[in-house]
Amino acid sequence: MRAILYIIMCIYIIINPLIPNEVKFKNISLGDYILFSIFVVYFLNLILDKHVRKRFIDGIKDFFTDYLTLSMAGLLLIMLISVSYAAEKGMALQETFRFFTYAALFFIIKYEFTKSKYIKGFIGSYIVCTIIMSIFGIFQYFTGFGLNKSFVKTDGFLGRPKVTVSLDNANNFGAFLILAVFPIIMITLYMKDFKKKVLCGLLSACLIVNIVFCYSRNAMLGFVIGLVVLAVVYSWKLIFPIGGLGVIMFLIPQIGSRIMDIGNSAENFTRLKLWKTAWYMIKDHPILGVGNGNFVSLYDKYVAKYHELYIYYDYKRFPCHNSYLKIQSELGIFGIIFFVSILINALIRIKELAGSIEDKFLKYFYTGFFASVIAFLIMNISDNLFFVPKTTSFFWILLAGEEALRRCQKSEFYR
Repeated sequence: MRAILYIIMCIYIIINPLIPNEVKFKNISLGDYILFSIFVVYFLNLILDKHVRKRFIDGIKDFFTDYLTLSMAGLLLIMLISVSYAAEKGMALQETFRFFTYAALFFIIKYEFTKSKYIKGFIGSYIVCTIIMSIFGIFQYFTGFGLNKSFVKTDGFLGRPKVTVSLDNANNFGAFLILAVFPIIMITLYMKDFKKKVLCGLLSACLIVNIVFCYSRNAMLGFVIGLVVLAVVYSWKLIFPIGGLGVIMFLIPQIGSRIMDIGNSAENFTRLKLWKTAWYMIKDHPILGVGNGNFVSLYDKYVAKYHELYIYYDYKRFPCHNSYLKIQSELGIFGIIFFVSILINALIRIKELAGSIEDKFLKYFYTGFFASVIAFLIMNISDNLFFVPKTTSFFWILLAGEEALRRCQKSEFYR
């Protein structure tokens, strides 16, 4: 049963981001059906196997005593409470259930797959996914195949459309690339076998090319930040290739001007208005917030009330475009405290694992993942990337893998 669970998990990791959101059966995405099958198989295993039941009981005890998972439980509780006062209770319940699925998946990986071979299998599946996504991204750039009609006429690098693959928009795809690129770069440095090093190097190059092709300012900024983090935590020698790459990027006019636009207030006009809207909601509801997922529900009401928030685009129910302001405006002061606690604990754990684990492959992978997470957290200042399931699910899966490896280390120590 655990073998079946492991296989389904690997399938989910590989194909979930590849399935367009339009592909649904009875209004439910295929990826969610696979996720549901993971929970069903785990539940059956829980009923049939006493060893799984013991691990489940031990996991529950640990989940509610460990700082990281206790923060996750606290955030989930705040989300549940917020359903009671949310204007759109259906929306609040939907987002709460989505976070519950992340927590449940996290629980299963952390407490059921506490052997490095399983985590390596999940990482291998993740690498297969990134290979497919990066190849498809390059293909889409030149052909426009599978590109949403709204993006076909959107000018990107060299006047071609911005690449989104199957992730709805370029910023989401950019976040997916940033989570993947630094672990792959570090694996490239780790590989001793020449053929494997070349293949990993080619994948790294493909991911970097896709960062350019998606033409996301946020992704470009995240890439620079991640490289700097790698130079600090791994080797200062990386400063030289980082500097060289930076010069090359700025010498390409379209890329250089795109990066410079990050500080352009005219380019950030919409986001500044949205952040001000979030501030008004926080001011009006500082303790409890407006309810999980309900920023979009109240957006039109606030624009009507405060005319300076009006955006010349004829859009309704605009999202916040800042994960931290979204959390605080929707879940109040306690919600943001638990959320920040999760992120701080996650960074500490990843850094500790990368510094202590003996397996070189995992050490290098999680060193790269540490850089990716810092870049990802900064990217969430200007986007709601934590609330894009096909992107953020990898954050939770790889973080759960890190937690499983920590338990594996402890069990080996006590043996």
